[in-house]
Amino acid sequence: MRKALILGLALVFVLGMTTMVGAHTNGPWYVDTSPYFNLELDYNAEIMQLGNNDTAAIDQDGDHHAFIGQGIEITLPGEPVGASENSEAFVDQMGDNNMAVVGQRGMNNFSNIEQWREDNYAGVGQDGDDMIANIHQNATDSFVRVSQFGGAGSEADITQYGDLNRIRTRQQGNDHFVDVYQGWGTYFNYATVEQKGDGHEAYVTQGGGERLANRNGVLIDQDGEDNYAKATQFGTLNAAVIEQDAIGLSAVTFQDGDNNDANINQSN
Repeated sequence: MRKALILGLALVFVLGMTTMVGAHTNGPWYVDTSPYFNLELDYNAEIMQLGNNDTAAIDQDGDHHAFIGQGIEITLPGEPVGASENSEAFVDQMGDNNMAVVGQRGMNNFSNIEQWREDNYAGVGQDGDDMIANIHQNATDSFVRVSQFGGAGSEADITQYGDLNRIRTRQQGNDHFVDVYQGWGTYFNYATVEQKGDGHEAYVTQGGGERLANRNGVLIDQDGEDNYAKATQFGTLNAAVIEQDAIGLSAVTFQDGDNNDANINQSN
């Protein structure tokens, strides 16, 4: 029931806009991940490392797929085969229809993905403590998915410039941090942040400065104690929903513009 309410509120900003997003036919455009999952992937570049203090880098120009596995198998879904500590993974892709996937298991690992142009997908899966995922997309109609599980102290920093972009982050554990920024165009973008556990912080900003965020949406869902969430939107016809369930909670929504919708729901 609660999830249905959240989805209903988040749909506010897309009502009456079906013509522009009609290409996404399997439900609301911002939750349709079918182009990116359940595919037989033929990676153009693959790197697997099973040690510590490793560095992996892939640089591609064109229509490519890239996969880096550190501490997991190279084949999806990436079964654990060891633990990699203090390792770094870098993927830089220039072009359309690119896919970059990084899987890391261990401690103190870092991943960085940069993508430019259209229809790109960036995915990071991290299992362990003190992980960092940094993703930058200067693109249109692109998707970012970050999952961080286990342990504590992991961080996801995601920046998107362009329109029709989506972000989904999921964190489970304690003391995780998410910082999302969507700007430079900022039309029909959507960000979902899910955190389970205690002591989390989540920040989502859409627009800012001379760049306004129009018809965008934010959903922050936190389940645990002593969590903090902040959603900031500049522009018109935006929707922000913050849902928190536990004790010691704090939430802030700031909207600068017209015809926006904000909802904060807290329970314990």
